[in-house]
Amino acid sequence: MDSLKDLKMFKVLLFSVLTSLTAQAETTLQVFGPGGPAPAMKACAAAFEKEKGIKVNVTSGPLEKWLGQAETADVFYSGSENMMDSFAEKIPNLDAQTIETHYLRPSAILVRPKNPKKIRGIKDLVEKPLKVIVVNGAGQVGMWEDIVGGLKSAKALNKFRANIVFAAKNTGDAEKTWKEDPSIDAWLVFNIWGTRNLEIAEIIPTEKNLTIYRSSGTALSKSTKQKEAALQFIGFVKSKECRKSFEKEGWF
Repeated sequence: MDSLKDLKMFKVLLFSVLTSLTAQAETTLQVFGPGGPAPAMKACAAAFEKEKGIKVNVTSGPLEKWLGQAETADVFYSGSENMMDSFAEKIPNLDAQTIETHYLRPSAILVRPKNPKKIRGIKDLVEKPLKVIVVNGAGQVGMWEDIVGGLKSAKALNKFRANIVFAAKNTGDAEKTWKEDPSIDAWLVFNIWGTRNLEIAEIIPTEKNLTIYRSSGTALSKSTKQKEAALQFIGFVKSKECRKSFEKEGWF
């Protein structure tokens, strides 16, 4: 009689464990954000899945690419404070109360391999007759003005503007142009776009007094049905293990 009772209890316990494992295995977090932090975020997602057994699907790119899927999101991530605020305005289910910043990266100048034009900093982009591309959107709204404006010279702003041959709406478009048009001499962007393009670009730091920084952070979705798992992933993004992935890309 006791053995039969023990067997029933064992079956109940086994069913409970299997149900829990199945539910965990079926959990897939949906994470949305821009292309800039995407490589590091995807590396963190893979490490999180390996450690926790919870799959994370990271969809990256311009907001227009995934806005229609935003209602399915569990977590959002951004490429700047301005970008996150824009997300909060345009995405009804983004919980602005949960916005948190995790990492920063500095501005930089990308030049062609071996730096044929001997570009040393922003002052060269102002004074030399060069072809320059910038990004005037996404996480870089007002970026080139913030940097060149540090020279405290309207003349410098005018000279720099005269050298701009393409102002991209997002960094992906700028990257495409950089790869397709070798006549472009310099690309004012963030360092992380150099670390992933080492074969076609060298990174020149902007002058210390002109360098600016933009962030990457996360926010929870109001409509997530997997809040506990989503919070676990956000916690993992802040962990030492995930930080290594961001630092490898040039974040700090």
